[in-house]
Amino acid sequence: MPSSETTLDKPAPAIAPAWRALAVGALRLLWLALLILPATRSVPAAEAWAVDRHMLLGLTGWLVLATRLMLPARWFFPLTLPLALLASWCAGADLLRHVDLLDLAAQWRTFRPEEVRSALAPYVFLIVPGGLVLAAWCVVCARAPDARRGGRALAAGAALITLALVPLVPPVAWQRAWPTDVLLLAATGSVRAAPLLGLRPPPEFTPRDPKATWHGRATSKAARQTLVFIIGESVRADYLRECDGPERISPLGDGAIVACDVTSGADATHTSVPLLVSREMPGGPNLISRDATFERAFEEAGFETHWISVQPINVVWPDARFQDFPSFAGTDEATLGPSLTAALARPAPRKSIVLHAVNAHEPYCRRYDPARAPYAADCRGPAIMPTIASDPQNLRATYSNAVDASVRFVNGIITELRAQRGEVFLLFTPDHGDNLYDDSRHLRGHAMTNPTRWDVRVPAIFWANDAWRAAHPAQWANLRAQAAAPLMHTDMVPTFLAAGGVSYDEPRKLAIDLLDATVPARRRTIQRELGATTDWATLVREAR
Repeated sequence: MPSSETTLDKPAPAIAPAWRALAVGALRLLWLALLILPATRSVPAAEAWAVDRHMLLGLTGWLVLATRLMLPARWFFPLTLPLALLASWCAGADLLRHVDLLDLAAQWRTFRPEEVRSALAPYVFLIVPGGLVLAAWCVVCARAPDARRGGRALAAGAALITLALVPLVPPVAWQRAWPTDVLLLAATGSVRAAPLLGLRPPPEFTPRDPKATWHGRATSKAARQTLVFIIGESVRADYLRECDGPERISPLGDGAIVACDVTSGADATHTSVPLLVSREMPGGPNLISRDATFERAFEEAGFETHWISVQPINVVWPDARFQDFPSFAGTDEATLGPSLTAALARPAPRKSIVLHAVNAHEPYCRRYDPARAPYAADCRGPAIMPTIASDPQNLRATYSNAVDASVRFVNGIITELRAQRGEVFLLFTPDHGDNLYDDSRHLRGHAMTNPTRWDVRVPAIFWANDAWRAAHPAQWANLRAQAAAPLMHTDMVPTFLAAGGVSYDEPRKLAIDLLDATVPARRRTIQRELGATTDWATLVREAR
């Protein structure tokens, strides 16, 4: 009789272990790709001395690969789990919000704890499960047999190659490459400082050529001139009353000319402002031009130049004679007002003064006095730092209040300038706008992966006192006529210099002096990233 317990045990096929090894190998390769991912999407241009992005990407790839070659799997994967978590958050921020999380992290000291908690709250349901998945992934990769051969030789080779790269790669590249930038951020509190490695630029450092010239030449015979250029922050054109914005927004001072259709050079402060104050066009290879700013032309024409800013020096690296970077005192008036008053009081007969304000930059609720706000708004919880789950109407109300405060700031400066003797001319334009859930993409904020029509359309405000307008009636009339045309940030500096009677060398064919010329039909370009541009017509088509 055959046994009822027939033996079914047979030698296990080799296919299962082979597939298991292939699956683990694929997971490990994907882990390496995840670690490198932020370097492929993040913009390595947060500093004026930033290096080529391809060099940074290559260095990042080598750092990740070399670390893997030098460490066995049981150490490598657990040690890189925090970086993998951050890499996944970077990918999620880019996918869901088009936000460069690493660039935002470099500014973390500007945000308060409650703002950070408010911004992260809607994503906890994604962060927690995602972290658990990554942890399980890490365990599988760490516990599986390590198929590497010649571990010590590989480790030694990787270490030697890395040492050989040290003198060949610029020091700042080691600082800015992912993931060393994040490690420095954790260790020092600032990617931009990196004091532990001594990579701070020396006090005399500037990316601008000190010998650069605009060949500024004075053509005005006015005995006294005061020119004030206000660089605003995050103010959209369609939120000004004069541009058919909310009706409760404060009107601008009498006599001001408002241009409602101006495209900024880029959608972020550290890319837009350097373009605004230089002769560079969007899409160039350099974050900060070797050229001087337009203040050099004023200096060459005999003006006393001032730069007063709430932003640090390395946003623009200005070259004005007098530079002041006061600590933010809660409002633009309190921060910039005393420095402006002091500059105006100086005896020099000709002055060019630049003010860089904070205006309507988020968090909007921090930018205005609720007692003076034109719209009722809830500034508790998510309203402080709105999220995708926020009430769009409440968000727009807080933004409107911030814009209203910005207008009142400009009006206050106009009032102060009315008391100045001689010819006075003021120009105000923001560096960029903001997204406010305007279309089906549900975007908020600015400095995203790609610019939008909402965060690059800004206003320009021109004001001149009676003395200036009396001396230049034809120019004022031409400015009023051109204000309705489609303008660019590129037009601002030529117009401002012309208002001071300063001629200079202008290589840009698209730059228009709005006091003297007619705006032609032209393609309005916006910088998408260093070395690449888009245009206004494309951004309009992309909005949906």
